[in-house]
Amino acid sequence: MRVLAGLLMAVSMYAATDKDMQRAIAWERHKDRAAARQAQLEKRHPSVTYGTNTANRSAEEPQSGNTVKDPGPKK
Repeated sequence: MRVLAGLLMAVSMYAATDKDMQRAIAWERHKDRAAARQAQLEKRHPSVTYGTNTANRSAEEPQSGNTVKDPGPKK
């Protein structure tokens, strides 16, 4: 009876590990497909960046010399 219980426990642990492995493989395939889509976008328009938050801040106005100072906690 103990052997059967141990065997059932081993099978259930293997099934859980197998399910986790299948999820990990599916995630890797998803990432590969996303990378392929990104490569196709960059191949069509190499000067355009997709999905990155690169802002050109050189055209912005410089900050004025007036800085606001924190007075700190009130006494």
